Parts: sequence; C-alpha cells; structure tokens
Amino acid sequence: MASISSDEDHKPLMFLGKDVSKIPCFRNSFLYGIVGGFTMGIGYFLCTSRTLRSTHFGFGSFVTISSVYW
Repeated sequence: MASISSDEDHKPLMFLGKDVSKIPCFRNSFLYGIVGGFTMGIGYFLCTSRTLRSTHFGFGSFVTISSVYW
C-alpha cells in the first residue's frame, strides 16, 4: 500500500543556494504575483487589444507584485 510522503521524501527546490520551501512567505508572494500579473495582463489586453504590450505589462506586474510582497 502506498504511504503518504513525509519530510524525508522532500526534494528541495534550491534558488541562490537556499531552499525556497523553507522561506516562510515565498509561496504566498509567488502566488499573489502570478494572479496579479495574470489579472493585470488580461485587463490591459481587454482595454488596449495589444498582445505584446499586455504580455510585457503582465510580466512586469508579476515581478513587481512578487518583489514588493516578498
């Protein structure tokens, strides 16, 4: 029977020599950045109908929101 994975089976996700799963607010800031960037990109596209600029705007919003929230 399969058992529930424990901390021993955990594979760390390393970024700049640190395990990001051990950083307390990384998950929340990353999720808020994704949702905010997606929302801003879609909103910008609906207002202007410019695909490339809305993609840049959405990615910039993702980076800004993630950085500020973290």
